[in-house]
Amino acid sequence: MSGVKIEALYRSFTDNAPVLNGITLNIASGEFVALLGRSGSGKSTLLRILAGLDEGYHASKLEIPGSVAVAFQEPRLYPWLRVWRNVVLNLKAKNKQQIARAALEEVGLGDKSAVWPLTLSGGQAQRVSLARALAREPELLLLDEPFGALDALTRSSMHKLVLDLWRRHQPGVLLVTHDVDEALLLADRIVVLDAGRITANLVVQVPRPRRMIDPILDGLKTDLLAHLGVYAETAEG
Repeated sequence: MSGVKIEALYRSFTDNAPVLNGITLNIASGEFVALLGRSGSGKSTLLRILAGLDEGYHASKLEIPGSVAVAFQEPRLYPWLRVWRNVVLNLKAKNKQQIARAALEEVGLGDKSAVWPLTLSGGQAQRVSLARALAREPELLLLDEPFGALDALTRSSMHKLVLDLWRRHQPGVLLVTHDVDEALLLADRIVVLDAGRITANLVVQVPRPRRMIDPILDGLKTDLLAHLGVYAETAEG
């Protein structure tokens, strides 16, 4: 399995400043990387390039594994197709229904294979989105804020599920998120983008499972917030 290698990646949409301005980034095979940044920093643009959805870039080097899958913030399920058919949509394989059922079992929805997407909760729909990604057996899994619309309890459950799936399948993962705590709880390494440039690249050397009361995570959170232009208020007295 191969990882991601990016050198001097540029992407512009107008004559204004580049959205991505000379990005250099590697993601090792099996590594879990979180990408943080304010709105407009270039996070989603980078993800779309890695997903093969944007070809208007130029780079000194861009190496991407042959098998890539994406889970977006919106599950993007077709309501007129049963759940299992959504999982294997556009998948070129034999025994599609068997593949779909196996992927749904992995995300805890083995009993939902034949139902319609509109009968699912938000968390269940996002699990189907993950099952669709798993069915492609990706070497690189791209997660574009997939938990942003979920309530806190469902999000915590999804965090555990994603880590379990990552351990089992060992793809490289790039998680785009606005949530600093989420990045710290999940990732091996956290990259911060600002104005199209990487401004921080921090390794999280804390064993999983993690809790935000860990003093090392608390210190990393302070560093990340500073890189994002957010500063903790200090009380006087």
